[in-house]
Amino acid sequence: MARHLELVAHIGGTGFPPDEALERAWSAGVWERTGGRRSGAPMARQIDAIRASGDRTAELHRITAPTLVVHGDRDLLVHPSGGRATAAAIRGARNVEIPGMGHNLAPGVLDRLVGLTTELAHAHGARVVPAPSAGEPV
Repeated sequence: MARHLELVAHIGGTGFPPDEALERAWSAGVWERTGGRRSGAPMARQIDAIRASGDRTAELHRITAPTLVVHGDRDLLVHPSGGRATAAAIRGARNVEIPGMGHNLAPGVLDRLVGLTTELAHAHGARVVPAPSAGEPV
């Protein structure tokens, strides 16, 4: 758990501190679900898949749906130029680079993402239905 918190602190950027209690709970849940020491195996598989996938630019050109690319300017794992290149490869995509955001979804980032995706939906004629309140039937 301590290693996870160190990792999140390192990759998280400077503008959006992680919710330590939430990160501890997430880390504990992963540890329990994946058998402890093997908890790094899913991440290793994901990194191997990324390496094996190669250049996907041609596939990005095929996207016709309204697209929003969001990237942090403090992302240490995927350079912000990757977000810009992704948006450039998708006709009409909007690229938003969030100052201070790293490679995690801290609470302040989530609020911004909700706003950005709601704007995208409204801009393309979607009817956005508010989430039910706590205790309200879905």
